[in-house]
Amino acid sequence: MGEFLSTKQIVYFEYDKFWLFDGQSFTPCDVKAIKDHPAGTCVPLSSLHTNSFKFLSSLGATERQIQTEIKMHEEGGLSSEKDYEIASCHHVLEFENSSIVEAFASSHEDLDAFFGETIKEAKVIDWIAPSFITYESYYSQDDIETKTDLFFYLGETASYAVLFHEGKYIAHRQTSSIEALAKEVGVDPVRCHRLLSEYGLTGEKYPEEEKIFFDQLQSIFAKEVEKIVHTTNHKRGLFGIDGIERIFIDFKGKSLEGLESIYAAYGMEGIPLEILACPDDSELNAHQFYKAMYLYLCANGKIPEPLNLSPYERQAPWFKRHSGVFLGVCAAALLLGLIHPIYYFTQDIILQEQIDSLTLQLNQNERKTEALTAELNTLKAHSKEEGAKVKALQNSTIAYQVTLDTLPIMMDSRNIRQKMMYDAINILQQYKLSAVSLEQLGTKEMNIHVIADYTKRATIAKFMKKWMASGYSEARTDEIYLDENIYESKIKVLR
Repeated sequence: MGEFLSTKQIVYFEYDKFWLFDGQSFTPCDVKAIKDHPAGTCVPLSSLHTNSFKFLSSLGATERQIQTEIKMHEEGGLSSEKDYEIASCHHVLEFENSSIVEAFASSHEDLDAFFGETIKEAKVIDWIAPSFITYESYYSQDDIETKTDLFFYLGETASYAVLFHEGKYIAHRQTSSIEALAKEVGVDPVRCHRLLSEYGLTGEKYPEEEKIFFDQLQSIFAKEVEKIVHTTNHKRGLFGIDGIERIFIDFKGKSLEGLESIYAAYGMEGIPLEILACPDDSELNAHQFYKAMYLYLCANGKIPEPLNLSPYERQAPWFKRHSGVFLGVCAAALLLGLIHPIYYFTQDIILQEQIDSLTLQLNQNERKTEALTAELNTLKAHSKEEGAKVKALQNSTIAYQVTLDTLPIMMDSRNIRQKMMYDAINILQQYKLSAVSLEQLGTKEMNIHVIADYTKRATIAKFMKKWMASGYSEARTDEIYLDENIYESKIKVLR
């Protein structure tokens, strides 16, 4: 691998199995390792909504992202009742003033179904990527030349063909898995896997008793290749490619001999067929290796435009969040409020003790000598002055007592204001929105100035809808506008 790779490890996991991955090897670990390392996994093709759109090249990145999310909801079949994570990549078209955007979306509902158990323990998943995108990591090896390549993955429950041009993803097609092939030809999956591993798609290799299955398998793969060739031809004009130059077979380290002859039958002759393997002739599972490698490169900042569908962001320590700072200020204010009356109460006791001592001394001296009468009068005057101070302190203490008696009412009002503030912070975080300002007007009203650089109008509407669902009487937008590709909205919430 290249020397540019960072030594930062990640936790890669599939289902309930976890590994530490350092860019070369896997070390088994448990879910607790996510606390100390970035964590990532892949989402299967079956849980993805995909679509492509064409935009003018002059669109900025933020505006393009906003328009992509709007089109995914309007044209991509996304439900308005669900929340989604949406990611995309774009390609500038060489021969026209436009770009193609490939967009991917996965609902929070599906993501929770796949990764809910992990989230219960780890609380965070830093990266969730579409599995077929991860072949981009293949080109991180120093000696790999970028061409127009087809990666053909044949798995037990999922299969797909992915087209890369100059090291970048441009298209994919879902194909038949081992289970689907076995069902169609009428054999069990284990036997189907064995037939393809041992004989591939070369008729001469099949024993006589197995040739009936070869004919069926060849027919199915011919249909799959026809779809892939159709997709490739569609991309020719857009990207100026001549055709597929290499085919990499990702089939547990096995070849699929005979596939090149099927391509030749569709006019794509002379395409070399290579087995996808790990670098340095490693015995690791190549499919697992390149998925983990993609996430490793993302975590170390080596993928220019990484695709991430994770809604489970890693939170900063509580004392660095706005809510933590707010709680700290409140605690400090409360502590100071308690210390202040205690100080004056202590001073009152000390002064009273001094007065008692002076009075006793005066009585003793009065019986001994009349000369001390003048001093006694002076002390009495001083005592009267001190008594006035004590009275003032007593009045102050009474005022603090009144404050303490009314504190429950004050606390109730403060709690209402705090809850509105906490609700605002929580709902902003839930929809990944930022606020320029939060202005509370008593316990009944709050003004929120929202700013969003990677969202859309639908997100602001969901934000206001969430307020209504949380028990508030009204949430309305007084003003919304777009300034330099950033949406700003002034929202009024009534309790």
